[in-house]
Amino acid sequence: MAHPDTGLRLPDPLTRQESTFTPLHVIRKALTAMRQAILPSLGIAAALTVLQEELQADTLLFSSFMPPTDDSILHKSAPFPQGLQECLQENTFVPSLAAVRFSADAKYAVLICEAIRSQSPLGLICWKKTLWSQEDIELLQTVMSLIAATQEHDALHRRVLEECHYDLASNLLNWDGLKDEMKRRTPRLDRECLPATLMVAYVPGLTDITQNIGFQAGEEALIQCIALLRKAVRPTDAIARLSGNTFALWMDGGDRFAMAERAERMTAHGIPLLIDPPMHLPLYIGLISREPNDQDSSPELLLERATQALHDALDEQKKWRFSYEAP
Repeated sequence: MAHPDTGLRLPDPLTRQESTFTPLHVIRKALTAMRQAILPSLGIAAALTVLQEELQADTLLFSSFMPPTDDSILHKSAPFPQGLQECLQENTFVPSLAAVRFSADAKYAVLICEAIRSQSPLGLICWKKTLWSQEDIELLQTVMSLIAATQEHDALHRRVLEECHYDLASNLLNWDGLKDEMKRRTPRLDRECLPATLMVAYVPGLTDITQNIGFQAGEEALIQCIALLRKAVRPTDAIARLSGNTFALWMDGGDRFAMAERAERMTAHGIPLLIDPPMHLPLYIGLISREPNDQDSSPELLLERATQALHDALDEQKKWRFSYEAP
């Protein structure tokens, strides 16, 4: 079809629709699936699922210098055919950009390897009932590069977290950071004969928002949840994130009676979230108080007893519970 003024030929609607099914389209779809996942491993599995659907193939991702074994497999969409396994025996994989094609039992497979910093190389095996085109292989190589980059950044992120006392996603303390803060504050509390209370707060459904609605809604929900927890305590009190939906609050000078009243108020209101659509999540709390000069209550023991109190509250279908007796 030609434009009436310029005479240039324009693609008809059918051509435009068919052109969306391109390697770039598949890559964008795989990237979107990776970004929506909560964990890198889940993102990689989501990206490979996209490849499987678009290419009508099965995939096996492994991390090893040798043919895949149960211990080295990271993702598998279907059992690896015996005939293809025999083709790979007695081979050592040297990571390179070249793809290795092989076939057996009317199934056509391709092997792609990627080097990973400070780790074993990644190998991706894809197989289907039709021959692999060069375009298909270039698509697989591109997605494998993305997966390798994700693996490298995840490993680096984990090494940083091992030495970090903060949760990078929320900018709150993690357990190691809170533990150091509790140890730092305890001598002053003992000198001034002041108690303190550790509160473990559990918000069920918080981590589901990212998976059900999207990561933007999940991040906004986390920000609003932290803001509500901060309002419930004093600015000088310490807050930590123990997991995706569990937090710990250390309150200097908080005795049992005052903290029980605070827990009652906090759980009564729950966690209202102004996202699209709006949500109202429940809040459950387990508490433990440390009396002045109690040398037996280490941070680990306090956390254990507060967590047990939280579990008891959930079992008893209560919003909060105090731990009075040692387990």
